[in-house]
Amino acid sequence: MVIALFDRRHAAPAFLRGVVVLICVLTCVLIAWALARFAADQLVASRAARLLYEERSIATRLAHGTVHTVNQDLILIRGIPRVLAQIEQIQTAAATIAAHPLTDVPHDKAREQLLANPVLTPVNELLRAAQLYFGADLVWLGTPDGITIASSDFNSPDPLVADRYGDRAYFNTAVLGGAGQQYVAGRKTGLPGIYFTAPVYHDGTLVGVMVVKLGIRRLSHWADSGASFITDTNGVIVLANDPTFTGLAVPGGAVFKLSREERRRLYQQEDFTVVPIESYDLAPGTPDFLHLQSDDDSTRHARLVRVRPDNQPYLLEAEASSDGEMVVYTMNEAPTLGSLSIERRRYVALVFALLLSLSGAGYLLIRYLRREKLHLTDTLAKNAALEHEVKYDALTGALSRGHFLKRLRAEVGLAQARDLPTCVILVDLDHFKHINDTWGHSLGDTVLSAFVRLCHDSLREDDICGRLGGEEFAIILSGATEARAFDAAERLREAVRAARINVDGRTLQFTISAGVAQWHEGDDDSAWLQRADAALYLAKSRGRDRCARESDLRVLTGGGS
Repeated sequence: MVIALFDRRHAAPAFLRGVVVLICVLTCVLIAWALARFAADQLVASRAARLLYEERSIATRLAHGTVHTVNQDLILIRGIPRVLAQIEQIQTAAATIAAHPLTDVPHDKAREQLLANPVLTPVNELLRAAQLYFGADLVWLGTPDGITIASSDFNSPDPLVADRYGDRAYFNTAVLGGAGQQYVAGRKTGLPGIYFTAPVYHDGTLVGVMVVKLGIRRLSHWADSGASFITDTNGVIVLANDPTFTGLAVPGGAVFKLSREERRRLYQQEDFTVVPIESYDLAPGTPDFLHLQSDDDSTRHARLVRVRPDNQPYLLEAEASSDGEMVVYTMNEAPTLGSLSIERRRYVALVFALLLSLSGAGYLLIRYLRREKLHLTDTLAKNAALEHEVKYDALTGALSRGHFLKRLRAEVGLAQARDLPTCVILVDLDHFKHINDTWGHSLGDTVLSAFVRLCHDSLREDDICGRLGGEEFAIILSGATEARAFDAAERLREAVRAARINVDGRTLQFTISAGVAQWHEGDDDSAWLQRADAALYLAKSRGRDRCARESDLRVLTGGGS
């Protein structure tokens, strides 16, 4: 039970650490991915802008070229009914019929009379020849009230002769004296075509209307690139390189404002599907570098679009024909986008891999530096501990013999340089062997440690205490004369004498003997210690528990050394 609780207590922090590490890793990955995308966009942006600008310029030139071709063709095609309307034979035949209106004649009877009319027979042949020569689908001549009196299909089972087209806009335009043009689905065939008309005059009087129908297939060269298409004034696609576009409507086209009856009459259908083209910039996730704007709003630029369902990007340019009856939409593929997208993905992958590699390298470097720092800290700590062991006595905390002697030599140099009085006190614990034998070596160690503490308590903070060996200690008093050093030694001796160590209900007391010697000019550390040792010997010879000075020796020897 206890082990299970212990394991749970340690498992929870480990789990939390794992969660924190996982969150940190995921955050780093997301940041690297965001930076990679940003860097890739910056790398590709200028190149994308330049290439797309070039392709837009090319698309615009192609659009202008296509519109120019359409306008030239329309000029030629509009001339066909005009040329035919100038033929005297056609004008005379139309004037003859206009003099005998057929408005109240039934359709079948009117057709019979017209086909049997010898004046119209050569006109029918002429219109048939014109159809073949100009490559038209139909050519016919109508009266001002819309009744067909001659047609190129006169020899077909169901010719247009006697049919009425006065309700058509292209026909009424010619009746009013203009050149008519309209995209309409054929009333009989249901096939779409563009109808061109011109008025026919005889002696200044309107006597008829000449009509030429061109089928859409004959104009396919107008939209033979990419996904180009052409619409009429209502926005209905009349011609497209992609056959599936024909009959569709552009978004917002005027055809959607027409009544259902008008749509049925013009296009033989009521419902229209919108062409599947939309702005390429609307694609979700489109990189920012593709959201390019024109530097000059007054300058036309091909628009970037996509065609569903494959979302292939195109550059779309729309321009109306010279007469405004048609709008030409040129669409050319923009292969640059595909290559730029692939290039961008490669850049993203490369930069992402580079950032992850740098992150991994940085992590390993940080771990290495941290490990080295820990190793260095551990080494310094060990060195400091080793140095402490070398400098200080492990039992008492006083300076070791070697380090004390080193400091003593340094004091000799300072004394010489500063000309300051400096003294050394040599101390020996009285009858220490007896303490060890009586109380035990463990208590003897306690006595040694207690003595060093008393030194620190009784002496100045900057006085240096060192253990020379066994129960022998030495103290350096920098800047102290012999008299002051002797007073310090006496204070220490009194403090030791007053100290008590309790051992199992018994009290242990100990005493010390001390010898004081002042440094003299020309002394080295060895001679200095020898004089202090001689003073200590004098203190012991006088009965211990007392202090002696180097000057006391000179008194005893009569001033000798």
